[in-house]
Amino acid sequence: DALLLQLTNTSAYYMYLLLLLKSEVYFAIIAVCLLRRTAVCCNGERS
Repeated sequence: DALLLQLTNTSAYYMYLLLLLKSEVYFAIIAVCLLRRTAVCCNGERS
């Protein structure tokens, strides 16, 4: 029973870690896209 509890806790921990990693990746992609878009806008306005 203790083993099952430990397994459940471990799987929950890894699931949380995975979701956190996923959200960080999405945030990084969105940040890069926004930075690219603003860079393109700035370059377009300059020329």
